[in-house]
Amino acid sequence: MVRGIAGGEPGGILTLLALIEEHHDPLVYDWRSRFGLSLRDVFTGAVEWPEAIALTKELCRDSSSHTCASLGEWDYPISRESLILADLADLFIQANSDRKKGNPKPYPRPFEVDGQGQRSRKPLVSQDVIRAALAARGHQ
Repeated sequence: MVRGIAGGEPGGILTLLALIEEHHDPLVYDWRSRFGLSLRDVFTGAVEWPEAIALTKELCRDSSSHTCASLGEWDYPISRESLILADLADLFIQANSDRKKGNPKPYPRPFEVDGQGQRSRKPLVSQDVIRAALAARGHQ
């Protein structure tokens, strides 16, 4: 969520103005397509500031909105259901692929997945030290 745009937090109007300045086109599109309103309605008084802030806050939370995609610097918006389906497709393909031929490419996402295809670094301590530390904390 965008800081300062949550209901009741100070700075909501200023944050909304900054969002309009930085992400104008996605906001215009989302306001028109989702709410049937013009973003200009905020400035003419047709939509009051608290409502404008609440509507924009929801756009920022909705991964299928152009506003959310723009904020996240994604290539395109994507719904949560599509993300889940992409994850399931990746798991299905991975489970049914020949590991000798290498890892299959994941289904495309509108954003770069951190560490995708990369393994973590080797531990700096031995497995015995790790096991002892886990045992000391009650993990087996």
